[in-house]
Amino acid sequence: MVKIKKGLSDADMLKGFSEELTFENGMYADEKDKQSKLKGAKAPAKKELLLPEDAQERLNRFLLEISMEWLKNKNGDCTWKVLKENGQIVIKPVAVAKK
Repeated sequence: MVKIKKGLSDADMLKGFSEELTFENGMYADEKDKQSKLKGAKAPAKKELLLPEDAQERLNRFLLEISMEWLKNKNGDCTWKVLKENGQIVIKPVAVAKK
């Protein structure tokens, strides 16, 4: 049990406290003063996709369509399997194994 001394300001009570960036407190991440209060909070590294913007947009649309068809057919959850076959890249939905 930690005892808090009387008469301390909010800043003094929270001295040394750092909060991890989560969904709940990251909703307002664009506010600079919010980020400065979160010590040690790192933005997740954004991975770059090496496709032109229009190709990336079409790919995302096709993946969404296939995901919706998969769910409509009641196949359960799926994950994406990426293969290279005959000089082509093939992306297939695969059922997630139940644990």
